[in-house]
Amino acid sequence: MFTKLALRQGLPVLTSERLRMRALAPEDDEVIFQFLNDSEVIQYLNRVNLPTKIRARRIMKEMRISGAKLESIHYGICLQESGHLIGVISFQQWKESQKHAQIGYMFDRAYWGQGYAAEALERLIRFGFEELDFTRLEARCHEQNGRSQKLLMRSGFTHKKTQQHFSLLQMQKQDILVYETDKEQYRHNRRGYHESGKLV
Repeated sequence: MFTKLALRQGLPVLTSERLRMRALAPEDDEVIFQFLNDSEVIQYLNRVNLPTKIRARRIMKEMRISGAKLESIHYGICLQESGHLIGVISFQQWKESQKHAQIGYMFDRAYWGQGYAAEALERLIRFGFEELDFTRLEARCHEQNGRSQKLLMRSGFTHKKTQQHFSLLQMQKQDILVYETDKEQYRHNRRGYHESGKLV
């Protein structure tokens, strides 16, 4: 099992069929900024009434600060064959004593709809439950983000509650959907995966 203390020496590389997930490096900043500087990518990530470029740089700054403190861990998602960075996936608000974290992700829009998000999410969930000893994971999703809602449910998450949020971007109240999964559900899903050949 990995602890926060152990991870201060560096994040282990995680691999899947098509992806290689590794620690972020300073040279990734330009690529991350390029795909974050897209109104469709950033619309559900930082809902403040500021220009897209400023919002993108704010997210990148928050990632650096939280990563340095190990309050969150951020993985760059790269294609196995080319090494090209296509997204970032994270454990956020990691409470080690409670064995709990939130999971979040963002992808270059050019790689949407190709199954990469599901593949990366499945691998990070496995890392969390099997190697970080999490007992529960949470994910939050905007009410209008139907693509992410479907992804979370296919990945074994269940909608637990809805929280109201006031969006400074839209200047109106909006619903945030809170999804959860736990180690028991994860093990059940893994059994289904091995028996059927796909995650159920």
